[in-house]
Amino acid sequence: MTQLTNGVVNQVGQQQNLEHIRKTVKVTLEQVMGDSSAEMLDEMSTIFLEDAVPLIDQIKTGLANHDYTAIKMAAHALKGSSATIGLGKFADACLAVENSGKNEDDNLIGQYLTVLEVEYSQVQEALTAFLI
Repeated sequence: MTQLTNGVVNQVGQQQNLEHIRKTVKVTLEQVMGDSSAEMLDEMSTIFLEDAVPLIDQIKTGLANHDYTAIKMAAHALKGSSATIGLGKFADACLAVENSGKNEDDNLIGQYLTVLEVEYSQVQEALTAFLI
């Protein structure tokens, strides 16, 4: 029974988190762009989702090759684009990866990359709702 209850609570919590992400993106686009129409949400979500995957892959490749410049550049680009559309937790994870890259700390990069990927999966699910 407890496991079932925990599963329901986790689903409710995740749904609330997705709704929070969507609301934050809408508010941010309204503030930054003056527009949070369905078309703008679709466009900005599409751009972010298309750009994020290659940048995350660049971080992974950089980690495998100890290419800290590639890691810093990709994390910095992701941080900027995510912050622009109001994805604060994702931007924070990008900053942590970027700083770990500056320190050339493979262990921390790997740990924060895991956090970044978990955050991305939630962001991806939330933003997909905006696609027309």
